[in-house]
Amino acid sequence: MPDWSIKIVPASSGGGAAFQPDIQGYNQGDPLPAQQDDLVTWNNTTDDTHQPWPTDSNYNPLSDADVLPRGSATYLSDPIPAGKSSRPSYDVAQPDGSPQTWTIYYFCKLHPTIETERGSIEATIPPSA
Repeated sequence: MPDWSIKIVPASSGGGAAFQPDIQGYNQGDPLPAQQDDLVTWNNTTDDTHQPWPTDSNYNPLSDADVLPRGSATYLSDPIPAGKSSRPSYDVAQPDGSPQTWTIYYFCKLHPTIETERGSIEATIPPSA
């Protein structure tokens, strides 16, 4: 179970921020490749507070009822102050229906209209030993 870090960095153009997985060969817009039960944290390197929040595949936010309480399988993070890391860590959880692969889409709940503040995690079941 690796731990993954996604940096929240100033966007290269147009203001706002961008989510940048800290992996070799990453290209802007690529999903973070993760497996079930990997831990993901977001590290905010900007001067603003951000909050990763799960969305549908069109980046429409999931309702509070679908995400809360804190610690549920869909809850990603509390608001992350400038210069801080996310709390709690997100444990990549297999959704209902037990798919072998799935995508977690998210955006910044505090800046929902800034398109650079969107990301995704492409998740899979770990291979059997």
